[in-house]
Amino acid sequence: MKINLLMSVAGIGAILTLAAIIGAPYPQTVMAQSNNTQEPNAMDYTGFHSNMEQIIGHIEKAIFNKINNNETNTLGHSLHPIEEILTLVTVPITNVDSSLNKTYFDNLYQLSSLASPGNSTVEEFVDKGNSSIALSYQVISAVIPRDVLGSAEHNSSVIRDLLTIAGAEYAEGVENGKIIMELEYQDGSAFVDRAYLLFNSTQIPNASAPVVNTTNNTSITTPSLNETGPVKSQIASEFSNLASSIEQLKDPSEIDAIIQKINNNLSPEGVNVTTSSQDYINKIRELLTQVVAAYEDNDTIKAKELATTAYLDNFEFIEKPIGEELSERGESLLREKLIQQIDTNAPIEEIKQNIADINIVLDESESVLSTNQ
Repeated sequence: MKINLLMSVAGIGAILTLAAIIGAPYPQTVMAQSNNTQEPNAMDYTGFHSNMEQIIGHIEKAIFNKINNNETNTLGHSLHPIEEILTLVTVPITNVDSSLNKTYFDNLYQLSSLASPGNSTVEEFVDKGNSSIALSYQVISAVIPRDVLGSAEHNSSVIRDLLTIAGAEYAEGVENGKIIMELEYQDGSAFVDRAYLLFNSTQIPNASAPVVNTTNNTSITTPSLNETGPVKSQIASEFSNLASSIEQLKDPSEIDAIIQKINNNLSPEGVNVTTSSQDYINKIRELLTQVVAAYEDNDTIKAKELATTAYLDNFEFIEKPIGEELSERGESLLREKLIQQIDTNAPIEEIKQNIADINIVLDESESVLSTNQ
C-alpha cells in the first residue's frame, strides 16, 4: 500500500538515519502531555513522548518549507516548539540530565535563528534541522525507560494522542474545502505523519507487511513488522484514507471520524477513547488548581508547564465548539496573560483573579455547549 503523508525527503532521511543512531528500527516513543489522569508527581511518558513527536513534526515541516522557499512557514514551524511545547518537556529532561536539557534548549533556539529569512542556505538549515531531530531522539531515549518505549500499549496511546491533536489542528486550518490557516493545516498533516511512522514500527497483533511511503515522488519502505494479519492491515488502510482525505481538504468532521476509527482500533477492547468537551473543561479546571498550588510553592517552572498543558492539550480542543468570542477570550487569559504573569512573578492574588476570569469563560463555555447539544 502506498501512502503520501506530505513529509519532506530530508525529514524522512533523518528519521531513518536517526533510527540507526539510537539502535532501534524507530525510536519506540513515549507520548506527549496527554489528558490521562496521573498520580501526583508521576511521570506522564505518553504526554512527554507525544510532545517530543510534535517537536519533531514541526522541524520536519520547517525543513519542508525551507526546501520549498516558504520562509514564513519555515520560521513559524521553528518557533512553535519553543513558544509552547518546550515548556512541557523541560522538567522531565532536567530531572534526567540538566546538561542535556540546556543542549536541547540551545539547539532549538539556534534552529529558529537560522529559520529567519536570509540567515541560512537551504543546505545549512536542513543540516541543522536533521541534527535537531537526532537530538530529539536522544532526549526521548534518555527520558523514557526502554521497557516503556518497547511497549505496544504505550506506543498506541501516543499514536492516539498525536492523532487527536492532529484533528484539532486540521480543524483550525481548513474550512469549506480551503486552507484558511496554513501553519495549522501543516501541523495536522505533520502529526499524522509522526503517528503513522510510530504505528508502522509498533508490534500490533496480526500486523501487516511493510508499507511504502511516497514523498515528492520518492518511495521508501518504512520500518515495519514481518507478520501479516487483519488488525494492523485495517488500521494501515485507515491511515491511508486519512492521509488522502487531508490532501483533499475534506471537512474536519470527516477527518475526525477517521481518526476516531483508528483510535478505537488501537485502544484496549471495550475502552471508549472519546474525550468530550466537558472532559476537557474539567481537566482545565483541575490543572488551574494545580497551577495555583505550584506557584504558591515557588515552582514557577511547574506552574508554567501546567498552564501550558491547560491551553495546548485541553482548551484548544474546545475552541471550535464554543465559538470565536469565547475562544479568543479564553486564549487571551490562559495562553497569554497567565503565562506572562508566571514569567514575570506576578503576585499570587493576580494569578488567582486571572484564573477566576478563566473559570468564568469555562462556565459560559459549558452553557454554550449545553445549548448546542
